[in-house]
Formats: sequence, structure tokens, C-alpha cells
Amino acid sequence: MMARFRSLPLRALLPLLFILLAALWLGIGVLVMPGEQSVIARLLGTIFYAGAMTAFFGVVISRARRGAGGIDELSRMQAAVKAGAVPTDVDSSTWIPMLEKWRDQNRRWRWLAPVMFTGFVTLSLWLASTSGPVWFVLALVFLVLLIVSTVSAWRGHDKLARMLNELRGRELHAR
Repeated sequence: MMARFRSLPLRALLPLLFILLAALWLGIGVLVMPGEQSVIARLLGTIFYAGAMTAFFGVVISRARRGAGGIDELSRMQAAVKAGAVPTDVDSSTWIPMLEKWRDQNRRWRWLAPVMFTGFVTLSLWLASTSGPVWFVLALVFLVLLIVSTVSAWRGHDKLARMLNELRGRELHAR
């Protein structure tokens, strides 16, 4: 399901992303601040937020697709990283830079995720003690995100390092 979603062309992906982000922003706004804004102000804020985030993600997605050599190659790279194995018929001139970029991102994420999500958990617990119990739910969500992101960053970094070593070894044997 997710692979099909990722492989959509931008003209189909971005409207879906806009709807998803708008629903998420509106839902969180209603849960956290149920009566503090008028409906028009909440809708305008939702449209602004969803539009800005859709534009941001559109730029990020198009740059990633261009850097990988297209939608299909990017999907293939993501599937290979998930499996932890490099296919035999890859072009190392495009794969190595992209995998290095992802490895560097995972290296940063290994220390940034615990710091960031620990701060979010702390802030949510403080807000739960002062504002209301809905923040306890968000503290649990942030705790789960802390665990999942930290574990996946360590695993991803190890997979990417093994894959890069394999690709570099193939380059040396091909010469």
C-alpha cells in the first residue's frame, strides 16, 4: 500500500497529501483547543498549514526523485534498504550518493531523535499537568515515536553501511 502511495505522480500525490495534512491539522486542533477559535479562523489556519506543508513536501519529494533517477528507481532503492540487500543490476553512480545521503541522515537521527522526542514527552507531560489530560495521550504518542525512531535509525544506519560496503566492493571488482 505504502509503495503504491509513494510511486504516485506528484500531480496525484500532492492533493492527497494536502487532504491528509488538512484533516490531521483540523483534527488535532479540535482535540487540543476545542472552543478557542472560530470555525473560519480554524479553516483558514488549516488551509494555510496544509498548503505550506504540501509545498514543502512537494519540493522534498521531487528533489529525492530527481536525485535517485526517477520514481521507479527511488522506490527500488527504498525497497532495497527495507530488505537490507542491494539488487545485482544497480547503477552504483546513482545508488552510492543516495545511500550515503540516507546514511548521513540516519547518523544524525540516531542522536537527534532521542533528544527531540524526550523534549516532546517532557513538554507533553508538563502540559498535561497544567492544561488537560489530552496531553497524556500525546506524551504516549511521543514516547512510542521516541522508541521507534531510535531503533529504526540504528537499524537503518547499519543496513545502509552494509549496503554501501557491498556496492563499493562491486565497483572495485568491476574495474
